[in-house]
Amino acid sequence: MELSTLFGLPAHPLLVHIPVVLVPLAALIAMVFALRAEWLDRFGWVLVAVSGVGALGAVLAAGSGEELEHSVKRSAALADHAEMGDAARGVSLLFFLVVVAVVGVRWFARRRAQAADGHASSGGFWTFVRSRAGAIVMAVLLVVSAGAATYTVVAAGHQGAKVTWETTNTGG
Repeated sequence: MELSTLFGLPAHPLLVHIPVVLVPLAALIAMVFALRAEWLDRFGWVLVAVSGVGALGAVLAAGSGEELEHSVKRSAALADHAEMGDAARGVSLLFFLVVVAVVGVRWFARRRAQAADGHASSGGFWTFVRSRAGAIVMAVLLVVSAGAATYTVVAAGHQGAKVTWETTNTGG
């Protein structure tokens, strides 16, 4: 998705605020939920929404950055920022997919457990999901993907600020 302007202004500086705020916020929520599985089960769909909007913001920010890149002076720092923005987009989307998978799998596991209430469990995947080990695996997936998404978004944002600051202070 590529946007060049919003309200008559370059879209990129406006859109970058979506992932810069929402991806770390979703990561923080995911890390808390990784420690408190009952909160993940109760409020997981809120995490899906926040991480989804953050990932969409990363897609829009990267697309608008590609549009803006054509109208500014090229530099090595700008090229680094563009690469970091692409990485942030990809890792933010991956974080969102992990959140959807974890929340969805836990939801289905609870539904299956309720449907089989009073019946003997045959083991397998759904039993693992409801087990302590399954909860740990999903918590690790959440924390690792949350950390990676936050790191890439912050790194891209920091590099973008450096590019802007250098351009502003060198008259470019």
